[in-house]
Amino acid sequence: MKNNYINLIPDGITFLRIIFTLIFLFLFLNDYLLLSIVIFAIAIFTDVLDGYLARKLDAKSSTGAYLDIFADFFLVLTAFIAFVYNGMYPYWVLILIILVFLQFLLTSKFKILVYDPVGKYYGSFLFGIILITLVAPVYIYQFLLLITVLFTIISLLSRYLFFIIKNRR
Repeated sequence: MKNNYINLIPDGITFLRIIFTLIFLFLFLNDYLLLSIVIFAIAIFTDVLDGYLARKLDAKSSTGAYLDIFADFFLVLTAFIAFVYNGMYPYWVLILIILVFLQFLLTSKFKILVYDPVGKYYGSFLFGIILITLVAPVYIYQFLLLITVLFTIISLLSRYLFFIIKNRR
């Protein structure tokens, strides 16, 4: 019989990502840039670690999967809110990110998350954009915004087409 408490390990690590998100926000908004980068990198590492441990310990659950998605979304949205607050990106980029997240939730089954071919990389892409934004000079923000918008559109269309093709079968 599988020990139900084993799920607490990856879920606990996922919950740490939520805590690290709040620490990141505090540090970033108070101009502790280097520390905020370190905390953000640790938060990303928790995303990798919780997934690895969930597979390794066979501690996968729909609750854990949704907690992981929420923690990822919370981290991404919090970072972009901080960027918008600091004038690094326009406010409407938040709307795009929220749309992708809502599309994902509305088109996923309630028991099992459904990933499309492009969308499964969207969170990782945004993590990368956030890291680059944290370390890059101001003059490339417009380029980062452009590729974020393009990848977001591609992700939204990919999911839409994925479900059209899947429903034709």
